[in-house]
Amino acid sequence: MTRAAGPSGLPLPAGSIGPCVILGVAGDERVQGFCAALVRAGQPPAQVLDYADFVEAPDRLGALFPEGRGLLRIDSPGGGPRIRQILLRLVGETDAEDGGEAMREATRLRPGHAVQRGLTAALRLARRVVPPGVALTHEADTVALFYDKRACHAAMAAQGLPVPRALPPAGSFDALVEAMRAAGLTRVFVKPRFGSGAAGIAALTVARDGIAADTSAEHVPGAGTGVLHHSHRMRRYRGPAAVALVDAILAQDAHVEQWVPKAALDGGACDLRVLVVDGEPAHIVLRRARGPITNLDLGGRRADAEALRALAPPAVWEAMRADCRRFAASFPQTFHVAFDVALTVSLRRHVFFEANAFGDLIRRVRHEGLGPYEWQVARLPGWLAARRPVGLAA
Repeated sequence: MTRAAGPSGLPLPAGSIGPCVILGVAGDERVQGFCAALVRAGQPPAQVLDYADFVEAPDRLGALFPEGRGLLRIDSPGGGPRIRQILLRLVGETDAEDGGEAMREATRLRPGHAVQRGLTAALRLARRVVPPGVALTHEADTVALFYDKRACHAAMAAQGLPVPRALPPAGSFDALVEAMRAAGLTRVFVKPRFGSGAAGIAALTVARDGIAADTSAEHVPGAGTGVLHHSHRMRRYRGPAAVALVDAILAQDAHVEQWVPKAALDGGACDLRVLVVDGEPAHIVLRRARGPITNLDLGGRRADAEALRALAPPAVWEAMRADCRRFAASFPQTFHVAFDVALTVSLRRHVFFEANAFGDLIRRVRHEGLGPYEWQVARLPGWLAARRPVGLAA
């Protein structure tokens, strides 16, 4: 097999990643972090192609691999209104019903079905236009699965991973309460089926003394079920206001699951973001909060995962890592995946909540002395060596 060539035209040394292109958002912290890690490792610098430029002229991507081989790192498109419009146009849809307001209402939450279809279409297009000798860090269908909370929950359950009990889709608050009563539940999480960063999620309690919902969403009453905005701060709705909020989330299609009590550390519930790279658990960050939602950008606090590990029986911690490894092994063509997982309040078992295709933006955590992007760069040569060029596969 011919060895890939570097920018000078000379063969790249063994262990090199080779020509690397990043499909992402120019200037994004993820893109900058990975580019910097490449340079620090002495690898050829990456070229960055913004999603907007790619969708405008897809052939630009293939032209960045003149030698016919290399690595295409698929990065997060982000959730801004600009990329939303780009992905919607790719599948022939727009936010026309808003009269162009979508570009100005960056915080507004909308159903994510069409955006998800747009992202899937973009990644499938990327696979088609790059040479068969180019390896991609993510497959389109795998990214689509991880973005779909309902489908991802079902996939994890099918593989025997411990997950919260899921309730059937509900179209209204009243229908949800009936489903909760049938399941014997008083507390659930109501999550927009598509989305990230806990945007639009509500932790709902329906009890004899009232109804309450903790959420980062701001509900603005109006036509239909009103409008939702991601406020980037936690708030609590009670009574009729909580009902209206949940109705608005359900109207956009939601995944509902049991609210599983998490282990506590220093008085706050905590969970873990576990980054699995090349099939092996690597960086782990612990997130702690006084309330039920621990996301760091919503007031959750970072803590050392070793503090929780020290409290848990070793077999429980290793079982959690083994399940991360086992589920990741189902997607051998996906270089990295990040899990949201928690130990239960008893510290005697673990439960998985979500899998994240682009969950590697983990700050100030090191694994074997390396940051997340440095670790990925170190693991890529071996991962690439194990990948047969797609176009040559039997």
